[in-house]
Amino acid sequence: MIFLPKRVRQNMQEKCSCSKEPIGTIPIVRVIDKIDEMFEKDDLQGAKRVLEYWEKEAKALNDTKGLLEVLSEQIGLYRKLGDKEKGLAAVDEALAILVCNGTCSSVGDATIYLNCATTMKAFGKAEEAIKYYEIAKEQYEKSLEKDDYRLAGLYNNYATALCDLQRFSEGREYYKKAIDLLKNKGGFCELAVSYVNLAHLAFSEAQSKGETCDDEVENLLNLAYECLDDESLVRDGNYAFVCSKCAPSFEFFGYFIQKAELENRAMQIYENNRK
Repeated sequence: MIFLPKRVRQNMQEKCSCSKEPIGTIPIVRVIDKIDEMFEKDDLQGAKRVLEYWEKEAKALNDTKGLLEVLSEQIGLYRKLGDKEKGLAAVDEALAILVCNGTCSSVGDATIYLNCATTMKAFGKAEEAIKYYEIAKEQYEKSLEKDDYRLAGLYNNYATALCDLQRFSEGREYYKKAIDLLKNKGGFCELAVSYVNLAHLAFSEAQSKGETCDDEVENLLNLAYECLDDESLVRDGNYAFVCSKCAPSFEFFGYFIQKAELENRAMQIYENNRK
């Protein structure tokens, strides 16, 4: 049985429209293509407007499948925007639909559980998120090949939640799993994120023990920067997003030149994409 937070259980009927007969469907492929174009330009507010419009349309049509896809996109977007209220509301609604549909029976379901968990973790609910990471992990590991790229994303995000809960040895294990997989797949952007995340874990763990870890952090950040400098990387919107995601970590550890360079790379890509 899949656990639902009390706030979702109390409003289950209101949050889930699974019992209503659909009267139409939204063009979800075109919707996702449209917001992907906006992400390439860093037009998050535009993506927000598009998703909120189609959320209303999906509800008007009782299109639960389309609504779940929209909610999954909103969950990630509200996380990027730092909108805790809307992010957690979208999580609750998605979880209500998933549970109403039954068990986590597909990779698609698992991906939505992963999105929910990652947004819960981002908004300070790491302990509550762990169970949803584990639901996603069980389905991913059962359904995907061992070298599937998606497993690395799961392991990375799961590890960040473990780190928040000071379960450092487990977190380190999953970061290393992600790193090993990405090294073999050539996923340099995601590999950079893994190294940066592992640097934060090393710092937090050392602090908890009253120790220092300057050499480890320096090595991990150098590895991350080397990944972002790899000539094989396509300098697209995803690359810009990763640069902007990693830049604050370089600043946190005092690497101000690298932070400025990564921000500049992201800015130039987004500006070119807007032309």
